[in-house]
Amino acid sequence: MKLTGTLIRMEEKRTIKILPQYILGVVLLTALIGAVVAFCALATDRNVVEQDMNVALVMNDNDFLRTFGMDVLESSSSVGGLCTFHDTDEEDAMKGLESGRYDGVVLFPDHFVGSAVNGKEDAQAQMYLPKIDGFSNRLIAGLAEIAGGLLGRTEAGIYTAVEAAATAEDATETAISRVEYDAQNMFFDYFMAREDFYSKDSASGTGNQTVVQYYVCAAIVLLLLLGGISCGPLLKGDPVAFEKQLALHRIGTAKLLLIRYLAVLTLFTILYCILFAGFLTWFLVHPQSFTELLNLNTYEELGYWFLAGLPVLLPAAAIVVFVYSFAANQIGGILLLFILVMVMGYASGLLAPAAYLPAKVRVVGAYLPTARMLNVMKNGMTHAVDFRLLLLVVLEAALTVSAATGISCAKRRWAE
Repeated sequence: MKLTGTLIRMEEKRTIKILPQYILGVVLLTALIGAVVAFCALATDRNVVEQDMNVALVMNDNDFLRTFGMDVLESSSSVGGLCTFHDTDEEDAMKGLESGRYDGVVLFPDHFVGSAVNGKEDAQAQMYLPKIDGFSNRLIAGLAEIAGGLLGRTEAGIYTAVEAAATAEDATETAISRVEYDAQNMFFDYFMAREDFYSKDSASGTGNQTVVQYYVCAAIVLLLLLGGISCGPLLKGDPVAFEKQLALHRIGTAKLLLIRYLAVLTLFTILYCILFAGFLTWFLVHPQSFTELLNLNTYEELGYWFLAGLPVLLPAAAIVVFVYSFAANQIGGILLLFILVMVMGYASGLLAPAAYLPAKVRVVGAYLPTARMLNVMKNGMTHAVDFRLLLLVVLEAALTVSAATGISCAKRRWAE
């Protein structure tokens, strides 16, 4: 028991000795991860249309109607700022669509305007899109079909009402005009009031969090795991003769590995506290930007996030210990840890939201411990409580440490 206490104090001294080196490595990693996170956040939150869509219009009506139609489309608030329309012939339009010069082609048949005026649907415009089986094309084509149907039925309804009014015995020009006016107002008020006719829902790959919130949580998990690179001196292993001497005093491989796991956990706890000290400083110096970006308004909310994220330290330290126990030497452990963290981070959504990943990758990533670590940090920021998730995180940490112990024992027996 006395030797165990001596060994613990030795590991404490080693931990304190590498602390400056560890903090320096973490600072460099923070700068690197911060740059990556900023790039990913900007790429994910890109809401600006970079260029207009070029749409070719093929109209066979007279010059006046063609000019009128172009003016109506270009002055529309819905599409005028997103599309550039080109009045051309069918041959040029189809060649431009194949070459990529045009993003879409709309063919208006003969007497299109006259059919619309008379409420007929026998002359319908046709839309052509590039031959790409993409969601955007299917969505645009579906919306165009719906819009065309609405417009056609609206015109048909207006002129049906006018014809019915004209057949009345006491019909007058004034009465018929009044019916036409009322029908137009009724139909156009119905489907032109988009805020009433359509509901607007926002879909985001980051779920109920903003892009900044998501990537801050992901950066914390990444920083903890990659911080294990600086833990090499603690986990580089000991000579077989030294381990044999410890075994004579009933300090086996399992107990030694557990002591070093606690040493890594201590380093991660220090790092975690430094990170949240930085968040607290940010909140004190510039509370407005802190609140706007992280949506945390009080000290209590920041403190809750800090406490709710503490369980993440357990599997983070366990993964680092497991990797070094598996590696042949310190350099091998560093390389293996970096590769493993990058692969797991990609699959579980630390580098990009899981919604943007291939379906098979998402399925695999959902079972990785990094996915649950990210969810713990996200739940802490949004004040969600999931005891089952916390239990899984703690259980995974215990199983990972047990696996590391088994590997270390097997390696020792093999060395003997």
